[in-house]
Amino acid sequence: MSGHKQVQSSGDSTAPVVFADIRPPLGPLAPRVVIVMATYNGGRFIEEQIKSIQAQTYAAWTLYVRDDGSRDDTIQKVSQMAHEDQRVQQVHDELGTLGAMGNFSALMQVALQGGAGYVFFADQDDIWHREKVVTMLGAMQALEAANGTSTPLLVHCDLAVVNEELRPTASSFAQFSRLSPTTAGLGVLLCQNQVTGCACVINRPLLKLACPVPSGVLMHDWWLALLAASVGKVAFIAKPLVMYRQHAGNVLGAVSFARRIRELLFSRRQWALRIIVIKRGFMQAELLKERIQARENEVSPNILKQIDTYARILEIAPFDRVGVLRAQRIGRPASSSGLLFSLLITVMEWKREARSVA
Repeated sequence: MSGHKQVQSSGDSTAPVVFADIRPPLGPLAPRVVIVMATYNGGRFIEEQIKSIQAQTYAAWTLYVRDDGSRDDTIQKVSQMAHEDQRVQQVHDELGTLGAMGNFSALMQVALQGGAGYVFFADQDDIWHREKVVTMLGAMQALEAANGTSTPLLVHCDLAVVNEELRPTASSFAQFSRLSPTTAGLGVLLCQNQVTGCACVINRPLLKLACPVPSGVLMHDWWLALLAASVGKVAFIAKPLVMYRQHAGNVLGAVSFARRIRELLFSRRQWALRIIVIKRGFMQAELLKERIQARENEVSPNILKQIDTYARILEIAPFDRVGVLRAQRIGRPASSSGLLFSLLITVMEWKREARSVA
């Protein structure tokens, strides 16, 4: 497709494609475009967010909104907007309160059953750039042209960090958080998520592969990124297409690299939480391997070995772990607490049913 400038980041087959030209032409689209929004006590900002979706230059979408038990006026505001715009649809079920990841997971099932061809994820409090949908669909079309429409694919973009009043805090979320979305292949994604859900779109093959989302994964967007990097392709648009609003009610949000380091230096609780997240990452890698094998996706032996190495790293003697991970190109970049990650991996308890590191 003309209008795209693509840059392959490295020799790593799982490394992302980077789109440097982010104003691609968009040809005809047959697959259905679905946006899923998980809400909880979002009444303060939700009208602004939905209005930014309604203002998209690409208008042929359906927005599914599932509320997770709000006690404010979120449901009433969404109901009014759904009454005025048939593209906005509320999801009602008997699943109860699921939490942020569970809510999005339920919405993914709704999108799958509803025949979605492409799925965007929306938070309840952000603002989308008017050309977000058309730009990301154009990038997805280019990725499909290069990899095939049956390949699981994910496209994500940068975000601008803003405060409650939409005043800029950082022009690039990736830089603000010391992420490496232009270079991070599977070896980085196994231990550090690079994809923000509200800044991504997936195609139907990835949606089918990802559903149902296992309860043991850390977050739905991380799960999608791991699957796409393992058996498909990830692409990154190096331009912010979302105003990522930060406020006191954020469930998850933008935390600067400097703040994370300060918290770790002065908080034993943060150390403990970091260790828990890393250990859950090992479980997530095991779930990733199980899903790939269960669905019989084509994947190289080297990629499976990489996933298995991370899932079972605690079976390696502590002082051998970092070397084993490096040999498999697994680890965080040095610019993003890579040394700290290596230290924590080394001091974790040894599962003494040790295996060969060969």
